[in-house]
Amino acid sequence: MPKKSHSVASRQAASSKERKRKKKSQGSSRRSMPAGATPDTSTEFTAETPAMPATVETPEPQITSKVTRPAAAAQQEAPRYHYVIADLRKISLIAGAMIIILIVLVFVLG
Repeated sequence: MPKKSHSVASRQAASSKERKRKKKSQGSSRRSMPAGATPDTSTEFTAETPAMPATVETPEPQITSKVTRPAAAAQQEAPRYHYVIADLRKISLIAGAMIIILIVLVFVLG
């Protein structure tokens, strides 16, 4: 069974390829000229030709919002982790004792 990181990497690679494909297809469709039309090589600007080329409007990206859980659901999960505070107290007690032992050893052996 592949690791979780491999599946994440493959998913990201697929989305990257998809974005590149979309970007490439948008770039080629931006400057399409009708068949039989020739590019204008004159350097004069008249009232008929605009000074700036027409801009291509890009579609607005759709924004999707993630659905968040209500606060009531989060409060229901809190009792599942009732042991965390007790474990943190034990860890801090052991760490404190080790630091005190190290300080005593520095003065005794130092």
